[in-house]
Amino acid sequence: EFMKTREPYHPASRLRGLRRKTTLKEMFIVRYADDFKIFTKNHQSAIRIYHGIKGYLNNHLSLDISPEKSKITNLRKRESEFLGFALKAVKKRKSYVAHTYITKDKKKQIIEKLRCLIREIQKSSIQKSAYKYNAYLLGTKNYFQSATHVNKDFHEIAYRLMQTFRNRLKSAGKYGPPTKANATYKRLHKNSYKTYNIAGAYLYPISDVQTKNDMCFSQDICFYTKKGRKKIYSQLLPNICTEISKMVMYLSDKKNIEYADNRISKYSMQQGLCAVTGAFLKAEDVHCHHKIPKHLGGTDSFDNLVIVHKWVHILIHAVSKGTINNYLNILQLNGKQLTKIKHYRELCNLVELEEMI
Repeated sequence: EFMKTREPYHPASRLRGLRRKTTLKEMFIVRYADDFKIFTKNHQSAIRIYHGIKGYLNNHLSLDISPEKSKITNLRKRESEFLGFALKAVKKRKSYVAHTYITKDKKKQIIEKLRCLIREIQKSSIQKSAYKYNAYLLGTKNYFQSATHVNKDFHEIAYRLMQTFRNRLKSAGKYGPPTKANATYKRLHKNSYKTYNIAGAYLYPISDVQTKNDMCFSQDICFYTKKGRKKIYSQLLPNICTEISKMVMYLSDKKNIEYADNRISKYSMQQGLCAVTGAFLKAEDVHCHHKIPKHLGGTDSFDNLVIVHKWVHILIHAVSKGTINNYLNILQLNGKQLTKIKHYRELCNLVELEEMI
């Protein structure tokens, strides 16, 4: 697609010229680590590609392919599995479209894992067990939401687990619509499916998932150009769901449920951005700052919390000149950002930065 040609063809004409005038094999390659699929238009091309790759791997890399795993599949007639997805080409009007599902083996794994997590909730009906269940389910949904029939597959999983929920959780929690769900729950789930309330935490409903289109990788993305970096940062926001699932796993036993819920809700409301620098924060960089500290009468309420980068949090609470100067050099804050730091330090009854520098 991006191959340079001697003639300066128009993009569409170039592909047409390569098809007609060369013996190159037309194909699309999808790779993840050492696992890859090659898609082509017809059986003849598939045979040529298969033997070409088999010979290359054997002659140049001294690698033998597995006859059981490596085979030619007609997607119009049979499914092909890749990374937990089952792919099939289905006729629609005058062309073919891809239908993608979760594989049968993967569905069995998901059902067994959810059964284990439900048993954990039954044995220990605390918010940590509920958060562990939610983290696994959210991560699984995020991974498979690019499948065209993900909603149908998760409805089947929910149906298979219906009796397990009823038998295991009837005395562990209350079943009903999520009327008092936090902001994160409402943001991630659009439908009002009934679910279980475990110690104040709602379990995420299995069926509430919709297909999300995966866009092709953009060739403009690059760490070494201004335009490329800008595109990377603009695409970070859709990863909020992934980071939230990580944050749920990092939950400490020492923190109460109000703090845990409000911390995630605040992160969701801020779109994953630091309140001071405006940078997108990965789960491991997130710190939740109490505007008014607890020893000064502050609470874990939503309005008293703010999400900041861990280095910014250290700077807000720093009392040593060396620590302050060190983190000011690292963060390189502008005037507006320094004003925010001063404001948070004032609420904590700490000395102004100018006096410490």
